Amino acid sequence: MHIKPASNLVLLMLKDVLVHCTICTRDMRAAMYEHHECTPSLTHEEQRSAAKLIKRISPEKGVFQLPTGGTPITFMHVTNAHNPTTTVCTRTLKSRCSELQDIRRIVSGGEPSALLQSEVLSLSNEERKSLLKEAGISDEIKIGPAEVLAIKVGLAIPWNKIRLLRRWLKASNVSLACEERMRHVSKRIVDDNIQGELAPFSFTLTSGGEELRAAPLVFIPNLIQKVTQLLDENHRTSRLTWHNGVIPENEVWLKLGGDKGGGTFKANFQIVNVAAPNSVQNTCVFCCFAAGDSFANLHIALDRYKEQCIKSNEITCRQYTLKVFLSGDYEFLSKFYGLSGASGAHPCPFCLIANAEMATPLIERGHAPPRTLDGIEEQYLFYLVSGSEAKIAASTRAVKKGFLFNEGPFVKELDKALQGFGVHRQQYFGGAFVGNHVHAALKVSNINKLLTSILCAARANLPHKAEMVENETVKFLNVFTLFAKCHAIYDNNFIDETNVEKLGQCIKEFLSYFRTAFPGATIPIKMHMLEDHATEWVRLTHVGFGLLGEQGAESIHAKFNSLGRAYTAIPDRVERLKCIMKEHLVSIAPDMVAAIPPPKKRKKSLDDT
Repeated sequence: MHIKPASNLVLLMLKDVLVHCTICTRDMRAAMYEHHECTPSLTHEEQRSAAKLIKRISPEKGVFQLPTGGTPITFMHVTNAHNPTTTVCTRTLKSRCSELQDIRRIVSGGEPSALLQSEVLSLSNEERKSLLKEAGISDEIKIGPAEVLAIKVGLAIPWNKIRLLRRWLKASNVSLACEERMRHVSKRIVDDNIQGELAPFSFTLTSGGEELRAAPLVFIPNLIQKVTQLLDENHRTSRLTWHNGVIPENEVWLKLGGDKGGGTFKANFQIVNVAAPNSVQNTCVFCCFAAGDSFANLHIALDRYKEQCIKSNEITCRQYTLKVFLSGDYEFLSKFYGLSGASGAHPCPFCLIANAEMATPLIERGHAPPRTLDGIEEQYLFYLVSGSEAKIAASTRAVKKGFLFNEGPFVKELDKALQGFGVHRQQYFGGAFVGNHVHAALKVSNINKLLTSILCAARANLPHKAEMVENETVKFLNVFTLFAKCHAIYDNNFIDETNVEKLGQCIKEFLSYFRTAFPGATIPIKMHMLEDHATEWVRLTHVGFGLLGEQGAESIHAKFNSLGRAYTAIPDRVERLKCIMKEHLVSIAPDMVAAIPPPKKRKKSLDDT
């Protein structure tokens, strides 16, 4: 009899046949039978004996272990559930939760919360939402009125954009506070302490002369009340600081200043006793008008604060005495004190030095008599009695001719070098050259870049004058380097007596070299102030120029421009400026500032050090 081998199909079918093991009573595929390790199941009597043994050695509720020679076997008492969880009473439900928590604690190695988080994360999004919904727990994210208001003023968006944002976020299960609550918070901050009107301001005509035109003026009537309010809020939010003893512990310093930019003049104050006194968020504009900062316009806008400023040094907030400093650029200080400016016979706001005397070194001429407020008042009365502006103007040399700038190869190379470290020539001539630009331009590496660009341009375009340009370049390199040493000292917040003496020596070396290298150069007013008054001012206050500078007043223009774009649709000019002022006052409130998350600090590059 000839037997043929089975086909592969038959063999595959036989391997899939289920085989029953009579020892362990399990069913399995025939292909797995050879590798099957059978453990005989317990008989009925064995099961009863094991149950009696476990009951005898186990507690009524709890966990116990049996040794095995290796890892012990852990046993735990779990109550049989006769009814579904949704139908049991509260007591039974608590008992089941307690048992489940004990199991998690054992299985997780003592971290039941971590295991529970993993269980929830293992669910799909739909399962999680369904689970939270059935448990009556909302997964909606709610943002309060103060936080939403901080978003509004931080992004400079109007109310209608907030409504649109609310609908978008609602679709993603994010709920914003209602507009009514937001307006209530805004009203509490502003406190209806803003007035606006059309006032007659002076405007210079392109054809020469001036004319009066109505322009919007918005102001806070009670300046002292606003200062006190911000001081109280900063004290409540623990934002006041004395800069590690720089400011006496019984004093609060306040800067009053002003600056024109973006088509408006903004009078402002800053509380120095905060971590970042020059920041935009610490600059409070209390008077704003859409006109130039001429003498007449400043009188129209700021005369209302005369009595309040006189009393400001007598104010005490809580247990602190208020000390007021005037802050601003030279042009603002001259107009504020009623001086004729850099072209006047006595241009310095701190002393009575004559314009012609500034070229003489300080060591040869000595300090000029100091300028005082009483002296300014006396000179002003003399000016009124004399009744002749021509006599005063005759003693000055007003500069009326502009600077003609030539776009040649040197200028192009300079532009490339300046832009290489984030400075643009247009910022200088546009009046937007601030302290950060000076700080960048006075780094040693950037000084070398600037002067190398000039030298390269000379060698490429004027090779026959390259040696002369190189000699002049060395002079400017030394001048910039010596001035950078001065800047590095007075740019600090706190300056001790040792650095005061060092600053005086650096200023002396800088001016001495400048006069030697450029004997025919004019000593400008700011260089005179550096030579005559910088050291004595630092010795008096022991603080750098940055702490009491005008950087915040210069930076506030961009913030106002950003807020102004959100309210361009308001036709009334006064109402539009009032809305901008309200948004500004809300944005600088300490509660609003605290609601803004701080930016992540970036790592400094080698060029920043």
